[in-house]
Amino acid sequence: MAIHETAHIVAAAVQKRILVSVRITALGLNAVIKEKHDVDANRFLINISGPCANILMFFICIIIKTYYFNAGYNMRFFIYANICLALFNMLPILPLDGGRILKDVLVSKMGLVRGCKYTRRLSLIFSALLLVLGIFQYIISKYNFSILLIAGYMLYFQKSDRPEEILMNIRNLLFKRSRFLKKGVYPGRELVVLESTRLGELIKSMDFDRFHIIYVVNENMRVVRVFTEQEIIDYIMKYNADISFRDLMETVD
Repeated sequence: MAIHETAHIVAAAVQKRILVSVRITALGLNAVIKEKHDVDANRFLINISGPCANILMFFICIIIKTYYFNAGYNMRFFIYANICLALFNMLPILPLDGGRILKDVLVSKMGLVRGCKYTRRLSLIFSALLLVLGIFQYIISKYNFSILLIAGYMLYFQKSDRPEEILMNIRNLLFKRSRFLKKGVYPGRELVVLESTRLGELIKSMDFDRFHIIYVVNENMRVVRVFTEQEIIDYIMKYNADISFRDLMETVD
């Protein structure tokens, strides 16, 4: 576990990310790494570095066991421990590495809100399957309930960790400005909404890694107004996320 978390820390440090703390959770050690929105860190490399470190240790232990026979018994434990840690952490369940990778992929394809929603659903499904496996393990072994406890923690985590996703998306959009100014060139995306659409609904469809131009159309499908994402954020801060584009345009005109 220490090797696993050290790999995460090293991968983050190489990409100029800051280690906040190392916490002890029900699943073992957990390195908390600070987000830096002005640094284009490769989150996939940070998340995959832990399982990769375990796989590397798995092969090292096999080599040691093969050529140093007197260390055979001890190496068997480390061989199984490292491969099990690698496979377990790649399960598509939050807060495991596999769940974080899945979340990043879905968020990049669907946007923050939908990506988080589907990641949580898949995490619940796989946690439930893990719970069933834990029940079978307990019935067969009569005493080993380790998987049962882990599955229970996973299910609890899905229920307890519910961030306000709209606010998260607004925060990411705000931090985008520093990245935009640093690069000078940024990928864009166009969105088309009806006048009846609320600003909060639009925010859910925005991506944190694109600059948005929003076209507002009426019922006749004619463009009546064009907004930038910064204008949308300003109006949400000034009014609220429940205001529709029709009401907004009547208010500001």
